[in-house]
Amino acid sequence: MTSSLNSGSPAPSIKVQHWLRGDPLSNFKLGKIYIPVFVSITCSGCGPALVRLAQLQEQYRYIGIEVIGIVANKRTATVDEALAEVCV
Repeated sequence: MTSSLNSGSPAPSIKVQHWLRGDPLSNFKLGKIYIPVFVSITCSGCGPALVRLAQLQEQYRYIGIEVIGIVANKRTATVDEALAEVCV
């Protein structure tokens, strides 16, 4: 997988199958800080980490922090298979 993104490049568009909570994002806004977090529902340590990230978002929302949780619901054998599940 090659990318032509560099420092200063505009972020790619967001493609999401289902938004579970919060308002859908159609694109990234200049000046906001986005933290994408990739988790699996089979991960036992992900719950506490997500709680802490939600707390950080609330604490720093005034400066434009936006945490985006990307959740996978099945295991894959390779990274390419995992990417195919996330980036549809």
